[in-house]
Amino acid sequence: MTHGGFLDQGKTTNKIGLTLVIAGHAAVLAALALAPPEAIQRIVYLPTIVESIREATPPPVEPPPPPAAEPEQAQPTRVDPIVRAGDPVRPIELTPLPPRPLPPVLPQIPAASEPAMLPATIDPSAVARFQPDYPPELVRAELEGSATVRVLIGIDGRVKAVEMVSATHPGFFDATKRQALRYWKFRPATKDGIATESWRTMTVRFTLKD
Repeated sequence: MTHGGFLDQGKTTNKIGLTLVIAGHAAVLAALALAPPEAIQRIVYLPTIVESIREATPPPVEPPPPPAAEPEQAQPTRVDPIVRAGDPVRPIELTPLPPRPLPPVLPQIPAASEPAMLPATIDPSAVARFQPDYPPELVRAELEGSATVRVLIGIDGRVKAVEMVSATHPGFFDATKRQALRYWKFRPATKDGIATESWRTMTVRFTLKD
């Protein structure tokens, strides 16, 4: 039993393809033969020019500049010594300066002393009369208080004027004023040992006795 399968079909296909190729070439040759000469273009093959690429020559390398010359150091100038060895040393003569004259001494003028001022003081012989009488109306009112006065003392020690500074009641000031003008006596103030008028402040107290 014979099988005509895939191998038989392959042989038939190869024969058909080969026939088509031969027929194609024959058609091309016939066309070229029958075509006019102008239609046939001449194909000129240009030779391939191959030039070797030359390696670019690198630029010449410039040599490095020579190192700068170091500046020459100036040599110190030799100076001859002022005093040479072996020379005799001359002593230096010093002339003393004349002494400066002292400033004149001015005579000391004694400062003017302030005049010695001594205040007035109470005459011991008149101490018992300094307390004035108690005003009767203030005794009945059972009122106690005080009076402060400023008195002008003359050169004889007597009171020449009386001024009120303060008073608990006007009656206390009136009684003190009368007593001062009549009975108060002082040792006058002195200035450089000379009696002079002066002012003095005095306070008198009024107290009721049981």
